[in-house]
Amino acid sequence: MSNVYDALIKAEKKNGTMDALGRSWQDISFDWKVMIAVFGILFVIILHQLMSRALRIQMDESAVIMATNLSDAAAGYIASKEVLQLKTTVTKYARLNRVAYAYVKDREGKVIAHSLAAFSPELQEELTSDQRRKANRRELKLEGKAVYETREPILDGQLGTAHIGIWADAVEREIDQTLFMFVWPITLGLLAVVTLVVFLARPLIQPVRRLIELRLGSQATSTHSLE
Repeated sequence: MSNVYDALIKAEKKNGTMDALGRSWQDISFDWKVMIAVFGILFVIILHQLMSRALRIQMDESAVIMATNLSDAAAGYIASKEVLQLKTTVTKYARLNRVAYAYVKDREGKVIAHSLAAFSPELQEELTSDQRRKANRRELKLEGKAVYETREPILDGQLGTAHIGIWADAVEREIDQTLFMFVWPITLGLLAVVTLVVFLARPLIQPVRRLIELRLGSQATSTHSLE
């Protein structure tokens, strides 16, 4: 019987707490509700922009690292004229996450290894000797899909260039998934904290407000009496 009684008491306390929270939310003025909603929307927008930018920078850096590693690996194979090993390495890089293709050009601008079934004319790019010595990034279309391509020189451009293409939609999809996993839980948590602060602040604000009103009322009465 005691266990049943304790359970009933706990359930009654829980219901009382929920009712109190419900009444507290209803007692909050419309202005406060609008402020909480606006705060939540602004926080989501700002956090979304900041995290999107940070994730995009991180993925760009990841693409640069992949292109640099491919460039370093290709240097040895080109110098030793191991074409088969070079093609195998290029194919391995093309199988990495988000990668659309990988290819290597020699110092004359000729494609000597690529991961595609047939090298697309959409990937053709005429480079000067100065451009081959510099890393670069460009956006292009492959089969109607957007691609971010990163280019890295091989041995300062003396042996050619290494190219890594990343699917743009894969980048956006990964960013959206990451934002969904982190932004919304953080936002809901902060909104809960703000709402709780408002609940706790109301009992403290109301006595102060009454004291101020009484103070002003007494001053007004004194002024009238003096007149």
